Parts: sequence; C-alpha cells; structure tokens
Amino acid sequence: MCFNNSMCGCSGNGHGNGECSALGPFVAIDAACITPPVATGSLIPFASGTVPVILVSLATGLVDTVSLVGFGTSIPGVSLAGTNIDLSALVGTEAFSVSRAGSITSISATFSATIGVTIIGSATVRAQVYHAVAGSNVFTPTTAFVDLAPALSTVVLGTLASGTANVTPVPVSAGDRLLMVFSATSTGVIATLTGNASAGITIV
Repeated sequence: MCFNNSMCGCSGNGHGNGECSALGPFVAIDAACITPPVATGSLIPFASGTVPVILVSLATGLVDTVSLVGFGTSIPGVSLAGTNIDLSALVGTEAFSVSRAGSITSISATFSATIGVTIIGSATVRAQVYHAVAGSNVFTPTTAFVDLAPALSTVVLGTLASGTANVTPVPVSAGDRLLMVFSATSTGVIATLTGNASAGITIV
C-alpha cells in the first residue's frame, strides 16, 4: 500500500485502489555520507554585578589578593593559599558544579575600571578558571586563562582591558566544581585595580 503518495510512484492504475506499480527495496543512506553536527558546546557566562572586583598585586609584582566572579555577584579580597584557593572558611561562594563531563576549550573576559589610579609601571589583569574535584573546597588553577590587554598604567573611569583565547582542552567530570578568578600582576610595584569584571567559557 502506497497511501496515495505521488512521490512513491502510486497512481492507482486507474483502479482507485492505491496500488503501487513501482515496488522495490528500501535504500538506506550510507552512514558515512551523513555529516555529524558540529559540537558547539555550552557557554557559561560570568559577571561581577554590583560588587566591583578588587585586584591587588604585591611589591614583587606577584598576585596578592584576587576576586571571585559568579553569575551577577563577586567576592573581592580573597587570598591565595600558595597557588590554590581554599573556600572552606569563606562566607559565600561563586563556584558552580559541572553537570556532565566535558572539556573547557575557550575563555573570554573583560575588565572595566570603576576607580582611576596611576600605576608606576603597569599591571596586567588575568581571568582564570580554577578547578576542584567533587567533594573538595580546594581549587587549583587550570590552563584555561587569558591575560587581558592592554596592560594598565594610567587608569581612568571606564578604562577597558579584554581578551579571548582558545585553550588546550581542560577536562572536567560531572560533579567537579569550577571557579572564575580575576587577578592582577604588576611590573614590580604594589598595584590595586577596582572595576567590573565579566567572562565566558565554552565547555564542549
């Protein structure tokens, strides 16, 4: 039975019974000929909201305190424990849990100054993803980071620094936790930057 579909070669042969004169086997499409969909992944957005980030570097130029950026909120003034961040005693958190396994493949970020400052030398803002395994409050830095440009020296209200980078895939497992961290390094001077921060990462 052809169900009177003209695309199937059914004319009814003048009998009006819908019989098919073009009978034959169904032909399956070769799977090798089907183009698979491009894996675009998921975009995770971050923004500091109404609480500006405060990024401080030491006199040595290394990072002093960082800011954690979430989904419309931020926590400034967080100290590193070596290179790690321990949230065990911190009030509040900006970390989120990963719902399925995947890999971080790119990162983009922007810093916009809300307080003017003149820095002797310059300071560079970095946005970086930190990672903790399921059940842990200790976050370690990953290779998913971007250094924002330009390096900042004379900063006025609205001064921008931004950057985008494709990164070597950083694998994450379901239940792992991720944290967006903004920090600043400087050319051998104490520097304090205050501003709004936003970022996005792609997980494929």
